Amino acid sequence: MQHFPLKEKLHTDVLEGKYGPIEAQVLRHDKRVRMVHLIDKKGVSRTFALTFFPEKFASKEIELINLTIRNGQPIGKAFREYGYIVRKNVYEVYVIELPDWLKKAFKTKSNYAKARISEFYAKKKGGKPTIYGTVVEIYSPDFRAPMVNKHDIAQFSASTKSFKKFGVGMFEIWRMIGQENNYQGLGKKYDEARNDTIKLVFEFKKRIQRYLKSQK
Repeated sequence: MQHFPLKEKLHTDVLEGKYGPIEAQVLRHDKRVRMVHLIDKKGVSRTFALTFFPEKFASKEIELINLTIRNGQPIGKAFREYGYIVRKNVYEVYVIELPDWLKKAFKTKSNYAKARISEFYAKKKGGKPTIYGTVVEIYSPDFRAPMVNKHDIAQFSASTKSFKKFGVGMFEIWRMIGQENNYQGLGKKYDEARNDTIKLVFEFKKRIQRYLKSQK
C-alpha cells in the first residue's frame, strides 16, 4: 500500500494509479469552504474533501488559481499547472463515522472511514511558502481501510498556527515537511506546538461534523 505523500506527489496521482481518471465533483465552493467528491470513471466517490479557506489568500495569483479550482480543477493539479511545488502538513488522522449520504457516494456498507486533516502548502522556486487552506480528506473504505496505522502516526505534525506560537515559521515548516517531518532539531518547541494543536483538532472535528450533517 502506498502511504500518504507529504510532498510533490498529489493525492489525485495516487487515486488515478488505482482507479484510473479522477474528476472533481464540486458540491460547494465559496469564500469559506470547498466541498468536493473525487470520483472515478464509474461515478464512485473515492475521496470526499472539505477545504477550509483562510480569511484572505496570500496573492492575486492564488486568487486566480482558486477560480480555476472553483471551476472544477482538483487543487493539487491546479497549483502544479501554475508551477508550484506542493506539500502537506498533516496534524491529524482519525476514524470517522459515515453519514448515510456519504456511504451511498462511496458505495460501501462500512459505517466508518479514515479521515486526514492537513494544511495544503504551496511554494514556487525562490518564493515564499503559502497555505491555500486546511484540507479534510475522508477516504472511501475501498481506497483506505478505516484504521489509523503507524505510518499515519509517524506523519503527525502541528498546525502552522501552533508552530508560530512557539517561534517556528513557515519556511522552517516547509523544510521539515520536505525531510519527512524531521522535527528533531526543534526539541521542546515541537512538543509544545503539538500539544497546542490537539486542542485545535478537538474544535475542528466538531466543525467537520456540522458540515457533514448539513449535507443530504
